[in-house]
Parts: sequence; C-alpha cells; structure tokens
Amino acid sequence: MGIERILKALDEYEREMNRKAQELVTRLAQEGMEIARFTFDIAAYDGVKDVTVYIEPRGELRTAVVAVGQSVLFLEFGAGYLLGYGHPEPMGFGPGTYPGRGHWDNPNGWYLPKAVQEATGIEHSVGNAPSMGMYNAEKELEQRIQEIAAEVFK
Repeated sequence: MGIERILKALDEYEREMNRKAQELVTRLAQEGMEIARFTFDIAAYDGVKDVTVYIEPRGELRTAVVAVGQSVLFLEFGAGYLLGYGHPEPMGFGPGTYPGRGHWDNPNGWYLPKAVQEATGIEHSVGNAPSMGMYNAEKELEQRIQEIAAEVFK
C-alpha cells in the first residue's frame, strides 16, 4: 500500500512540474511578445510600421515569439547611412542589406515614395536607428527569468 501511494504521489508531482514548466514557457513568451510589441510601437520610423508580433507554439515546452512585416528588419536593425548602425548582434543585417533598400548609403538621406509620404506625412528621411524589439525582449527575459520562474514554481 505504501509504495503505491508513493508512486501515485510521484506521478502527481511529475504532472504538476510539467504543467508549471509549460506555464513558465507561456509566461516567458507572453512577456517577450509584450516587450517586442511595445518596443516596435514606440520606435522612430519614417515608413509605415506593419509589424505584427505573436506567439507560435513549436512543440512541447517550445514556443517562439515571432515578428513579421515589411518594416521588421528596418525597425529591428536600423536603416540609412546616418542612423542604421548600432545593433549589438546584427546577424548579417544592416543598412543596405534589405530588399528595396534604395538610397540607403546617401549621407543626405532620400525622399520617400509618394504613397509613404501620404501615409506618414514625411517626405525626406535619413533612416532610423535600430529599435531592437526582439533583442530587447530577449535581454529583458534573461534578466527576469529567475523572478518569473519563482512566481510560477512557488
């Protein structure tokens, strides 16, 4: 009788730990998504921001924070000869590496297409500094992971 109770208790403990581990993954992803969204939302950008940030399950205890949109690379890594540098982990991206990059290397900047001018009210740009939405989300989570884990597993 005693061994069966111990085995049952161990099974319950395992289920509880798996549930809490999934809760931790979910909490981290949710926090990361919120940080990335906020950072992209407040980023200075002369174009049309079309960033969508969402959580994508990728299997048991695996979840990704995903950012999509034509402006994601420009916002994350920066653009333009004057402002487009400074991301600490550029991963091969930077000024002049994006599709449709135009006159990125012109130190005087460039004039935006008519449709962008109408949508943003901005005629001329010298680029934008990296907003680092995804990078900042990762760094913030690295700082807070112990705090969040303590909340989940308390």
